[in-house]
Amino acid sequence: MAENAEVWELWLSVNTQWRAGGMGIVGLDYPAVWAMAERLEIEVSNCVMGKIRALEHYVLGEMAKKKE
Repeated sequence: MAENAEVWELWLSVNTQWRAGGMGIVGLDYPAVWAMAERLEIEVSNCVMGKIRALEHYVLGEMAKKKE
């Protein structure tokens, strides 16, 4: 879908930028997301961040399933 092209491009650029804690991966490194968005000239609107968070939530859920 064309309306998701920018978000997908951003996701492909940041999906290796995870923060980890004592219990494993806890979420995306948002400063890295914002920096890459600026580099790609993508406006970080509430809509864009909502879609990035949705992808983040999905991946974290899949990782949790694999731990079980």
